[in-house]
Amino acid sequence: MKIEYNKDLTRLNTFGMKVFCACYVEFDSVGELAEIYKDSSDNRFPHPFFHMGGGSNLLFTKDFPGTVFHSSIKFTNASSRSGQTSESSGSVFCEVGSGVLWDDFCGWCSQHGLWGPENLSGIPGEVGAAAVQNIGAYGVEAKDIIKEVKCFDVVTGEEKTLSVKDCRYGYRDSVFKDVAKGRYIVTSVLFGLSEEPAPRLEYGHVRNAVEEVVRSGPDRNLSPALVRKVILDIRHAKLPDPAVIGSAGSFFKNPVVPKSSYEFVENYAKGKYGKDYSVPHFDAGSGFIKIPAAWLIEQCGWKGYREGNVGVYEKQPLVIVNITGQATPEEVAALEYKIVISVQNRFGITLIPEVEHV
Repeated sequence: MKIEYNKDLTRLNTFGMKVFCACYVEFDSVGELAEIYKDSSDNRFPHPFFHMGGGSNLLFTKDFPGTVFHSSIKFTNASSRSGQTSESSGSVFCEVGSGVLWDDFCGWCSQHGLWGPENLSGIPGEVGAAAVQNIGAYGVEAKDIIKEVKCFDVVTGEEKTLSVKDCRYGYRDSVFKDVAKGRYIVTSVLFGLSEEPAPRLEYGHVRNAVEEVVRSGPDRNLSPALVRKVILDIRHAKLPDPAVIGSAGSFFKNPVVPKSSYEFVENYAKGKYGKDYSVPHFDAGSGFIKIPAAWLIEQCGWKGYREGNVGVYEKQPLVIVNITGQATPEEVAALEYKIVISVQNRFGITLIPEVEHV
């Protein structure tokens, strides 16, 4: 176990917020977690407690007065379950430690010819946080391949295994962010992967991009590695590298609104761009429509905007960036507020942050 006091978290959050925590702890086993939680009066670990993954989907709004925990549980164990369970032939189950970088896991799967997470390639953060957040991109969500999540229950002090159903996954949501927030610390995740081809290419222009690579590239075989490369190319073309420009990725959730709200937005767009214009949208079922937050934000003139040390990324308006590396939490929060108010005033839609505020 690694314990540090008055820890500078600047390099441990991708936004690059210069904040400190009273105590920082890295653990590499469930046993160490049990030791930490067995005595709440242990003054080595000041309260409150906060568990952080790769620091890629959060905004520290100030110094943290308690203890920040980070998992260093890192392993990848795969086993074939063909013929042993109800899983189809070619199924592979893979248990991964919560401290493994998510994109390293995606790369490992591609190298081994395993289908499942390739569309989620390039998303920053760690495996444990991916299960908490139910990360998603290009038509796939983490819940689509998660089978079980192993956790440490801070209330009982025991290990617990949650099925994917128990996790109550929704759009960027889970039991870990809702009714059980703060109770469970993810220690590992069991994924269901496939040796048989299982591409998911329906989202946006992914299929066209993949087909173009297959036609023109030296490797004409569709594989997880090929799809991963296409996804990475798409992401790199429109999203900033947090190692170069600080950000927390997509700052807002895509709003899911009643059809009447979508029709209001559509009428606005047709009045501005012509009757043949179609607002990008996705059917969310039960009379609801999902509208890309990036489109709404761009319509309000924020794309490429800069104010002091912060701004809106010029290639993707869904991303707030720490342009100079010197941005303060107050600057980020002020820009966030202005964006939310502008979209609300123009479209009557309230954007909800995807980024966790701490």
